Order: sequence, then structure tokens, then C-alpha cells
Amino acid sequence: MNLTPAQRDQIAGDAAARYEAGEGWEQIGASYGITGGHVRRLTTARHDITYRRWGQQPVADVDEVLRRRKDGQTLDQIARALECSRQAIRTALEAAQRAPATRYPRLSRRRAPTDDELAEIRGLYEACPQAPRARAGARHVRGEEGRVLAEACRALVDDGVPMAALSHALGRGPTWVHWLLSCHDLRPDPHPSRTTSRRTRR
Repeated sequence: MNLTPAQRDQIAGDAAARYEAGEGWEQIGASYGITGGHVRRLTTARHDITYRRWGQQPVADVDEVLRRRKDGQTLDQIARALECSRQAIRTALEAAQRAPATRYPRLSRRRAPTDDELAEIRGLYEACPQAPRARAGARHVRGEEGRVLAEACRALVDDGVPMAALSHALGRGPTWVHWLLSCHDLRPDPHPSRTTSRRTRR
């Protein structure tokens, strides 16, 4: 299958977000009519990818999943809204049931990022060095500049901006901020949360 440069970039961007959300390379490739190996090579050449360990569960923003579930949305509706797999949604709900704590900001403190905050984050991203072997504009965020970027994102998360909401506001996949904070070991510490066992038993 011959792909144009624009098609390669589009597939790679979509695949990066879908892989981080829990889908496998073969599953992603099948939706485009190409092999899993092909889509993996396209994606890793353009994006920094944190590979999941064998057996590691997919990731979804637990706080966002719980909010949408409380609003009565189905698993499929949540998966479509967050652009991730149904399994990622199930895993988030199961994690909320098992753990007495959650890493995400309290619902009462949720807010959207301001234009000035987004401009600052974008500026810090642009200050990161060009990623090797990546498309023009893609940045390497694992170094010192990326650490500064991650710390700025963490400050917004601590101030009540959900990771998925911040990712979307930056034009990224829903798990991009989660991935960035994970790269620098900056994911928020747990705080007490109520169980959701009754809401998710369907």
C-alpha cells in the first residue's frame, strides 16, 4: 500500500494516541489495511513511544472515565469520546474499584486551561530539541527541556486541569500528558476517593 507523506503523518499521529490508550499495533494497522509492523515503524519514526511491558494494561484517564460514567455514558460512548479502546475504559474502572486512591484531581476542582497557560505550554514544547528521525516540528521531550515542559503540565494538573482535557486542548491524543508525566516520573500522588463498585457493576 503506497502512502503519501501526509497519510503517513496522519496514521502515525493517530496510532501514537491509540497505542498509548491500549490498542495493539496489529489492531491499529488493521483499521488502515496495513500490517502492525508497518504502522509501528511509521509511528516510532515520528513520535516518542513508551512501549508497554508484556501484559501491562492500557491506560485511560480515570477521573474523566468516572465523570462520564457518572453522567450515564456507556463504555462505548466513553471510549469514542476519549479516543481509546473499550478495554482501556474497563481497566480504568477496575483500577478505581481496586484502589482506595486515585492519581487524578478531585471533580470539584476541575477546570479548563486558560489561553495564556496553553501558550506557555506550547512555548515550552517548542523549546525542546527537534526529535531525531521525526517529522518536522516534532520535539524530543525526554531531556532537560522536556522535564521543564512536564513540570509545567504537572502544575496545571495539580491546579485541577484533567490530563485528558489538557492533552486535547494542546491538540494531542487523550493520553499525551499522562505519557509525558510518566516519562519524567511526575504523575500526581494518590488522594482518597470513593469506591465506584456500584456504578460500574453492569
